[in-house]
Amino acid sequence: MLRALTTAPLPVTLVILSFLCPTELSLFLGGLRLPPHRIALIVLFPIVIYRLLFTRKVRLQGFDLVFFAFNIWTVAVFTHHSGAPDGLVYGGSLALESLGAYLVARTYVRDFETLRNSLKVMLMAIAAAAVIALPETLLGQNFAHDFMRALTGYEHPIGNETRLGLTRAYSTFDHPIHYGTFCAGLLTLFLYAERRFNRRIGRGALVGGATFLGLSSAPMLCLALQFSMIMWDWLTRGIRSRALMTFALIAGAFIGVSLISDRGPVGIIATGLTLDSWTGYYRMQIWTNGLKSVWNHPWTGIGLADWDRPWWMVSDTIDAFWLVIAMREGIPALILLALAIAMLVMAAVSRGLSTPDRETHHILRGWIISLIALCMIGATVHFWNVLYAYFFFFLGLGGVLADPMRRKPKRSAEQAAGANKNSKPRIRRAPKRPRKPVPEAVWA
Repeated sequence: MLRALTTAPLPVTLVILSFLCPTELSLFLGGLRLPPHRIALIVLFPIVIYRLLFTRKVRLQGFDLVFFAFNIWTVAVFTHHSGAPDGLVYGGSLALESLGAYLVARTYVRDFETLRNSLKVMLMAIAAAAVIALPETLLGQNFAHDFMRALTGYEHPIGNETRLGLTRAYSTFDHPIHYGTFCAGLLTLFLYAERRFNRRIGRGALVGGATFLGLSSAPMLCLALQFSMIMWDWLTRGIRSRALMTFALIAGAFIGVSLISDRGPVGIIATGLTLDSWTGYYRMQIWTNGLKSVWNHPWTGIGLADWDRPWWMVSDTIDAFWLVIAMREGIPALILLALAIAMLVMAAVSRGLSTPDRETHHILRGWIISLIALCMIGATVHFWNVLYAYFFFFLGLGGVLADPMRRKPKRSAEQAAGANKNSKPRIRRAPKRPRKPVPEAVWA
């Protein structure tokens, strides 16, 4: 697995390793904070733009244009709300993290071998994060952030919270939820990209154990969702139109729960499938009051302004990625992002179904299952800082399915024979024989 550090594209490796760097290593230029992953993306951004627009290795697709439109809207909205200096910097930072991370994966991961090597680097990053998280969970101290605070003097707000008698580990991330989501998000893609069964077991054990150390409900729910979809994929293999059947069952279950329960499906998930029921209830209140803000400011959102909520909701934190986009940037931003993801998925599925290659089908299912899980926990987790770039990096990996690198097809034996048949026959000349010297007796 260590070999992947040299075989994976260097920009991909740099971005993944930058995800592990704690925020205390941020570089401050005036009033601008540049965390390590943002510095890496600043360096790589002009390179990936050049590869996308001016090389034949990648072709600009419709979903790429919609991702560009989403980020342009992001910059414009925050500039509109906060003015040229502050809003432009904030919106530009978000655009750099999302578009930059997306394009690094999009332009450098162009075949399945590169994808596997990149996933191996990601697995090594998860293992390294888990090694740091394990003593934090058992001993109740945030070693990584404490050490970096003593080294740099920058203090990142952290706290020691216990669940199930253990401490929630931060590892090198900004929050235990971010650490857990980083570990859990790509589980199915890890499994489906591996050919050997015993290695799949090892990968699943690593991801599951690392995720548990964060003791966060949403990442564990992410794992549970992926395991459930993997089992469903296995049970329904060979059944025609199983995708339609799956959507019909989900819709039926959603309607049934809505009719029977007074909390609804979302309420049951938020309050029942969490390690802390109060956390689930609070998230439901965030959605209830956050949607009111969305309907009051549908076009451009509220920017960085505070949102209206009851007096007892002291924290201004919004634990919902999709809700934050709609509240801060308006409904058009949410539509653009959803449209870009939908177009990417449609292109990946269309190309995947057009080939009989089983490997392509396998990796396609793994990527889609991971995407569904990440999108669903985005309703209860806000992706910011490293996790924001991580999510778009994962979307960029879908480019290897939606727009794979084109190679010249190899000629079959029949084509080669036909080409030889139609070609003009070559006239082979006999090799020239060297002349023997004339005997001297002839001249005598």
